[in-house]
Amino acid sequence: MPTPFFPAFRSRLAALGRRTAQTLRQATLAQLQQHLRDFLPAPLLSAADEGPNSRERVFSLRLTMECFLWQMLQPNTSCRAVVRQVQALCRLNGWGPVAQGDSAYVQARQRLPRERLEKAVAATAEAARVRVGHAAALQGRPVKVVDCSTTQLADTRENQRRYPQPSTQKKGCGFPVLKLAVLFCLNSGAVLNVIWGSLHNHDLRLFRQLWDQLKAGDILLGDRA
Repeated sequence: MPTPFFPAFRSRLAALGRRTAQTLRQATLAQLQQHLRDFLPAPLLSAADEGPNSRERVFSLRLTMECFLWQMLQPNTSCRAVVRQVQALCRLNGWGPVAQGDSAYVQARQRLPRERLEKAVAATAEAARVRVGHAAALQGRPVKVVDCSTTQLADTRENQRRYPQPSTQKKGCGFPVLKLAVLFCLNSGAVLNVIWGSLHNHDLRLFRQLWDQLKAGDILLGDRA
């Protein structure tokens, strides 16, 4: 990755991301919990006394979040594999047995509250900022990066309506496409915020919704779109 205008960042970014990702992908669920302990404060994902994701359920809010993160780090991993990780975790901690079926986990994952997920993103970004400090800032000014990307969604009627596929594809031959605008911290690599829309939303229109994340003195880096 050539970075002629940011030579100080090259040594930090070149191999760091690969090493970190490889370490996390090889971690068990129990090991991932240790990694997340300093990034996701306990009150942020505390369970309710009763109801969905409560303390009385195996898949509490925090455990469901940790399972979901572990699953995303393991490409093409089934929900049944996640349950096996939970079973191993329960045996390790001397907890009660966990059923082999994955229905409880799937339902708990669907109940993850969006506002908690957004707070989790903010918490990890703040933890990363504290860890790296200000040594790599550009003349004392933080550098933030904005970029857009797309991803395919499940081919459902609701997704097709909200996130239509490209017009160049024949009907029934493509998938709904979600467009993302992401704001990063170049110093830590952390995601600061994410806004999404459809292919009909221009990059600048999505970026406009991220303006409140910018502060006086920030340097913004983006492509010509």
